[in-house]
Amino acid sequence: MKTEVDVEPVIMDWVERYVQTDKISSSLLDNFENWKAGKKKPTFNQLEKFSRATHVPLGYFFLRTPPVEDLPLLKYRTIDSLKLQNPSRDLIETIHDMENIQDWMRNYLITSEEARLDFVGSQRDHSVPGEIATQMRHDMGLNVDWFRKSKDASDSFKRIRTQAQALGILVFMNGIVGNNTQRKLDIEEFRAFTLLDSYAPLIFINRNDSSNGMLFSLVHEMAHVWLGRDNFFNDRYSYATGIDNVEVLCNAIAAEILVPHNTFIQQWREKFHYDHEKIIASIAAYFRCGRTVIARKALTNDYIGIQEYKEIARDAIRHFDQLQGKRKEEESGGNYYNTAASRMDERFLDAIAGSIQEGKTLYSEAFRLTHTNRKTFSNLLIKIRGVE
Repeated sequence: MKTEVDVEPVIMDWVERYVQTDKISSSLLDNFENWKAGKKKPTFNQLEKFSRATHVPLGYFFLRTPPVEDLPLLKYRTIDSLKLQNPSRDLIETIHDMENIQDWMRNYLITSEEARLDFVGSQRDHSVPGEIATQMRHDMGLNVDWFRKSKDASDSFKRIRTQAQALGILVFMNGIVGNNTQRKLDIEEFRAFTLLDSYAPLIFINRNDSSNGMLFSLVHEMAHVWLGRDNFFNDRYSYATGIDNVEVLCNAIAAEILVPHNTFIQQWREKFHYDHEKIIASIAAYFRCGRTVIARKALTNDYIGIQEYKEIARDAIRHFDQLQGKRKEEESGGNYYNTAASRMDERFLDAIAGSIQEGKTLYSEAFRLTHTNRKTFSNLLIKIRGVE
């Protein structure tokens, strides 16, 4: 006998508002429309299927009043977005995953009597991009021309990420929710976010961005760490207008670290006889970064106008979107452990492995935080550490 379930109408209304129903099958959607209209009652099995398809926790359907999902991070969004009025379940779960990791790491560091990170928020009273960039480079042990040792933007990203992690910043990156290759993170919804903490500041990078985009996002988010402010970076088009002063400052800091002012001016003057498109492409290759960053520098120095800047930003995205269709994504194959290792922060994995050995953390907790099981967790550690 099928067990029918009474679901409060307000819960059905909440689901309709907050769930992306365009991503579920027509049969499930038809069922949902009938439930909402009161024509039928869902069975428990039907609710389970609907819960799995929409990623709405099954327990929500048994509530009397709609759930309140507090996402304070979204108040720090770079730009207003209709998407973020109803954030996707993919985004919500990703934020919660990172919050859980940060909570664990913070408690681990405090228990281990580690000191607070003094660079977190150290520049909150400063407002000159060049001075803040100089301090950040000093703290990371980077020279002004650090980028010259990089092969490309991807290589620069790895170098900056390594330096950030050495300082104690957790840096995670992923293009899907956990290990679920069917749940791709939407680059139109967000590029990166920062969860501030004086022990375990955490930066998450959306891996579905371009290499140039991820590089800029990482340095931009690091600027937020030094300024001492959480951030939700969703300005994919980088129009540089309609954003608050902190975002303007972080954009300028990131641009200065990636493209130091004096060197930029020198490069532009050497190539001034070319057309702007050729100048920007050439300088971007010199600094191993994206054309949009160079265009932002050119705009700041009145070498180009805002409309030309916007067209360059739009063109860069169009070019990347075209390449996406040809590029092999992580969900289409590849080495699982290479991909999983690149998503994780090595310091976090090392800490959780040590805590397990000390008997302070259960394997089940480690598996939950890393979206692994006994076999994959062990092999992941071998991949990162190079030893069993």
